[in-house]
Amino acid sequence: MPTSISDPNVRAIFQPNEGEAPKALLVAGACGNVGFGKLGQFGRLLAKHGVPVIALDLSDAVQGVEDKLRKAFGGRFEAAQVDAILDNITVVQGTLADVPAELGLGFVFEAIPERLDIKRPFYEAIRARDPGCYVFSATSGLTTRHLFEGLPGADRSGVMHPFFPHLTNKLFEVPTRGCTTSKDTLKLIRKFLGGLGMNLLETADVPAFAADRIFCGMMLEAVRIHAETGLSPAQIDGACRKLLGTSPFYVHNLIPGANYLSAHCMQLLSEEVDSTLYAIPEIWEPYTKEPTKQWPYERGQLCPPEGAKVVEARMLGMLFSLSTYMLEHGVCRADQLNFLCENALAFRVGVPALMAERGLAASRAIITEFVANQKITKADEVAPVDALTDEMLREIYVGTSVHSGVGLISLKRLTINHQFIAELDAAYAAMAADPAVRAIVVAPDGQLSREFGHGADPNCFVPVLGKADAALELIQRWKGVTTKLRTSQKPTVAALVGRVLGGSNELASACHARVAGARTMIGQPEPTVGVLAALGGCHHIHRASDPAAYARINELLLTGHSFSAEEAAEWGYVSEIVPIPELPKASMAFAAGLADGSIDKPAFRDGPAAEALKVSRDVATTNAAGVPLDADLRELIASTVEAINMLPYAEAAALESERGAKSLTMSSAAIGVKAMLRGKPPQFEKPL
Repeated sequence: MPTSISDPNVRAIFQPNEGEAPKALLVAGACGNVGFGKLGQFGRLLAKHGVPVIALDLSDAVQGVEDKLRKAFGGRFEAAQVDAILDNITVVQGTLADVPAELGLGFVFEAIPERLDIKRPFYEAIRARDPGCYVFSATSGLTTRHLFEGLPGADRSGVMHPFFPHLTNKLFEVPTRGCTTSKDTLKLIRKFLGGLGMNLLETADVPAFAADRIFCGMMLEAVRIHAETGLSPAQIDGACRKLLGTSPFYVHNLIPGANYLSAHCMQLLSEEVDSTLYAIPEIWEPYTKEPTKQWPYERGQLCPPEGAKVVEARMLGMLFSLSTYMLEHGVCRADQLNFLCENALAFRVGVPALMAERGLAASRAIITEFVANQKITKADEVAPVDALTDEMLREIYVGTSVHSGVGLISLKRLTINHQFIAELDAAYAAMAADPAVRAIVVAPDGQLSREFGHGADPNCFVPVLGKADAALELIQRWKGVTTKLRTSQKPTVAALVGRVLGGSNELASACHARVAGARTMIGQPEPTVGVLAALGGCHHIHRASDPAAYARINELLLTGHSFSAEEAAEWGYVSEIVPIPELPKASMAFAAGLADGSIDKPAFRDGPAAEALKVSRDVATTNAAGVPLDADLRELIASTVEAINMLPYAEAAALESERGAKSLTMSSAAIGVKAMLRGKPPQFEKPL
């Protein structure tokens, strides 16, 4: 008798009938960028469940896909694990008719060319062979109606639009509103992919969905700027990097066929509204027809100041116009679109957040000027500026809700930036002023952020490096917001899960209590960034912990090494540890208990330590990765920890802010922050 798949969410698709052999997952187009990446991803995730995986492609290159996957997996997995993954993959060169008959299909992930005359016959062939199979396309622009309407099994079919790098990125856009996919199928797919750790972002079933409207629209405007101004692709990319953090020409040169897909998405949008906003310039056409043709690119070319102004005005005008249309037509919410910009498209700050930072009036003015200068036809339809409201741009990073008298502040971004702080301030103000709210919980929202947070966005530090006054202003502004959680008249509880690092742990430490999911990891990795933890990191953990733990806490602050929530609970810093699925309910119950007095507020030392605190410098000289840390910064951290723990709370907080500002003027910060932004280990001038 075949082995039964234990996971019910996987079993529902691949072994729906007890006693039958597990059905297979088939990746069609396994030699393409998308297909190959998802073959490896699904192959790795499904091997342990005993689900067969099929790599199907017409090209003879599919015969080498296993060796290519072995190389792609690199040293990230044990050799035996890689062997097991590859042994579970059946390679088929040819068509669906060449797939072994004994392998039934439970799920097909289709990543074949973006042509309906190829896709729709393929779907019909699948239904003829395996009528009950679930079929999802990786299309970057075609709606489910384009793909499946009128075909058998349309209700068991849909779209899962993935993002680069396909082998590791677990984010998918899934159209769920106005689609052919049935509610039952969507429910099953949510459970299946969610159980595999995938992140589904749901959109309306419209051409190009949400992310590619931004990605492809950015490239379209970059091409038009190139054609109309003579700025080179590298110069335009340089201006875009400063403005957005991403490089449209470079990315399109990197991915074969990307120019065709981007142009195709814009053509699909013109089916919605026939406007010149989506007009394809002639200069782009050769690149759309030849997948490997690359834009001329000389790295290092600087964009002149006047050219950068043109790029900024036109790029923001285009992106703000596209975003306003999506928000007005309910393609997705602003927080979802922003998440896609930052996590799928590598924007430094998402487009909706850029609009929120500038404010409603300025954002409207940018759109109005753009559509007028570029003579955009049907501008009132494609860029409905009058429909843009403040309400659309609220709660992009921080959400609010109330549950049985407990206010929930939901964090939707892993790192803290200026807009995050502004929204946190507004969220706290709303909770503090609401008489129905008796206590407050701060927690990740569970969809856009599944961990409590990874600390401050280092991009926020760059403008203040070497500038003590500006650095102090930044710290005081951020600290002025987080401190409200400590001084709140209503109990505040942080619900910790995943990683809780740097400024995010300082945010948690500002709360009256912390409840953590099992195996949560906490840390203050600032020594690797070359800065001092200035939002409470140098004394909050001490003040909330048993003095017997001070020596251990000192060591962790000097080295930046992480520690478990379980260890922190022994000190008293974490009040309760619960299984992760129980964390939302447990944290809300803990907050309610603090409010009604059934749970005592955890101890927090407001005054100086009872005994002089001496920080031993004789601890590890490297971070957890073995990178030598900076000697001057270590002394600053150690002396700060000693000094502020011997002061009353308010004086300690003020001195910590000053020391934090000082650290941002040191060579350690200049080196550490820039290294972090490059994804490289720092090489400090004065290593220990």
